[in-house]
Amino acid sequence: MKLLVITPSKNIEAETSIVTKMFEAGLPTLHLRKPKFTTQQMKEYLSEIPIHFHQRIVIHSHHKLCLVFPLKGIHLTATHLEHKWRYKWLKFKLRLKFSNISKSKSYGKLQSAYDNENQTFNYYLLGTMFNSLTGNFYHGFYKEGIEALIKSTKKKIIARGGTSLSSIEPVFNMGLYGIAFNSFIWESENPFERFLEITQTFKSLNIEFD
Repeated sequence: MKLLVITPSKNIEAETSIVTKMFEAGLPTLHLRKPKFTTQQMKEYLSEIPIHFHQRIVIHSHHKLCLVFPLKGIHLTATHLEHKWRYKWLKFKLRLKFSNISKSKSYGKLQSAYDNENQTFNYYLLGTMFNSLTGNFYHGFYKEGIEALIKSTKKKIIARGGTSLSSIEPVFNMGLYGIAFNSFIWESENPFERFLEITQTFKSLNIEFD
């Protein structure tokens, strides 16, 4: 099962050092989401992470940086996909490299994930799927509906939003492609220790992550 960590939208103290430690501890994929970052700020952030970990990073903005850094891929927001010409321009900017990098997008609602796509994506983030306070499904999500979506569309769906340690087993049992963590990690007093708790939970459940 895929394991993703999404960065907080605003920087926290020593964030790139924490991210680097997560990579060293086995983090397979980081989604770098900084909506208010300039291109220069994004470059500086990436430069603070050892280059051999760049191939595990997916960026949500300033996609042209894929031509500067050897990144894993790009995440396309609704704004990027709003007009076909914007998407075509992005493909043009990234040239031949576009076909060789990972591409993903998000769905906010279960029903939206049934939409037919005009582009090809490697996987999709779906959520907010869980209530972070109760651990139960968030409004609009339910086990049978998620399983039906996967069976019907064959899309590779990654659960996001409200995920915690208690989310790992149900996500696996529903046949989802993976799970993404954000606030569960970054709102804790020690984000790195929280990440280790996640990897240890995977191991205790005998679920492999990549």
